[in-house]
Amino acid sequence: GRATTSILDPNLLLQQAVDLIKDRFDLYYAGLFLVSGDREWAVLQAGTGEAGKAMLARGHRLELGSSSMIGWSIANAQARIAQVASEDEVRVTAPELPETRSEAALPLRSRGQVIGAISIQSERPNAFDQTSLSMLQLMADQLAVAIDNARLYVESQQALEAERRAYLARTQVDWQTWLKSRRELS
Repeated sequence: GRATTSILDPNLLLQQAVDLIKDRFDLYYAGLFLVSGDREWAVLQAGTGEAGKAMLARGHRLELGSSSMIGWSIANAQARIAQVASEDEVRVTAPELPETRSEAALPLRSRGQVIGAISIQSERPNAFDQTSLSMLQLMADQLAVAIDNARLYVESQQALEAERRAYLARTQVDWQTWLKSRRELS
C-alpha cells in the first residue's frame, strides 16, 4: 500500500504493483487488467516476467462476464479462486503460463466501481488460504484507489497544461491587438 500510494505515473504504478505482489507473496505470476473504455474487455496493462512481456506484446485481453476468471471477477465484483486451476470451468489458460496450478482473480474496486482485476497465479495447488486472500483483496482495493488517484493526477495536469496554453494564446492575441492599436494611433 505504501509503495503504490506515492507513485503518480500510472504505467510505473501498475508494473511496480505486479512486481511487488509477485515477489512479496512468492507467486509464479501476477498480472493487472483494467476495464476498457467501452466496458467490454479487461485489458492486460502489466504482467510479471517473460510471460507478462509476451502477453502485453500480443495485446492480451479478456471479455468481461463469465468467459474467464478475470472477466467473472470484474462482472461480479468478487474474487474468484481456483485452488486447482485445471478444474475451474471459466478459467482461460494462457499458453505463456503452463506451470499454473492455482489462481485467483481479485477485483480492483475504487469509488464504488470495479476498474479492473489482478490475476495471481501459483505453481502450487491450493496455494491461497483465506488469510492471504483477504490481505490480497485489501491490497487490491488500495491499489485501485492509487490507480484512480494517478489517473486523476494525469488528467488534472493535462487540463492545467491546456488551460496554460489557452491563456498564453489569448494573452498573445491581446498584446498583438494592443500593439496594433498603438501603431494606428501613432
